[in-house]
Amino acid sequence: MNKAVRLYNLLLCLGVLLLATGLRAQTPADTLSFVRSLPLQAQLATADNLGYLYLLSEKNAVEKYGPDGRLLARYTNNRLGRLSTLDVSNPMKVLLWYADFRTLVLLDRNLTALGELNLIRAGFPEVNVVAPASDGQLWIYDEVDFQLRKITAAGEILFESQALNQLQARRISLCAIHDNGHEVLASDTANGILWFDVYGQFQKQLPWPGIQAFTLGNNQLAYLSDTTLHLEQLYTLASRQLPLPEPARLPGARCWLAPGGLLIQEKEGLSIWQWPKSN
Repeated sequence: MNKAVRLYNLLLCLGVLLLATGLRAQTPADTLSFVRSLPLQAQLATADNLGYLYLLSEKNAVEKYGPDGRLLARYTNNRLGRLSTLDVSNPMKVLLWYADFRTLVLLDRNLTALGELNLIRAGFPEVNVVAPASDGQLWIYDEVDFQLRKITAAGEILFESQALNQLQARRISLCAIHDNGHEVLASDTANGILWFDVYGQFQKQLPWPGIQAFTLGNNQLAYLSDTTLHLEQLYTLASRQLPLPEPARLPGARCWLAPGGLLIQEKEGLSIWQWPKSN
């Protein structure tokens, strides 16, 4: 075999290898897949584990949509200012958090009010983050006593953590809490992820700082950073990074995480994307 033939074969093999690598980079296992687009404009959006979509409209109304985009229910409350948090971890007890008034509102699956709790009147004047517990109760972080607390809808304390300021020198200020029924994880952008048991007792700290918002599901923690979706396995600590789809990178685009998916507000509407299942 002469040199020219050997060189040709070498270049051919190299080309096949590069092509295979390129195809591998674009396989469904490494990308988010487009599901549908709905003609909706949201200030805030999320979805529950049943596929129902919830959003805060431009008129400050909470709206619930079916998977087909049909409007099912609406809730409006203009007494409490702008909605800060919309949590549908439990679709039977939707949690609304109005931070300016330190008031949370609970809704049923039809977005009918079940009740509300003003945390200042309940004795918790400095709370900036709340979350539903897996058993229907509530989690709050008390910035005065530096304690994660589990309370009832009436404000009664059930469990509370150690004083977290005694764990380390830097101040701990939580910005997101999630309870998956097995553990409770909370994010501090400076210190990382704090891991608690279901009784609010601190267990350990994961070195993932800078996370402002995240979701939990299938034993993994998901969060967004710049143009990347990060999927962190809680028990193996394996990590995957997926590039966000092109619409998420456009100027003015807003993105929100939902269980197993990503919601992107574009000019034309709200697009729904699904990330690949964990291996």
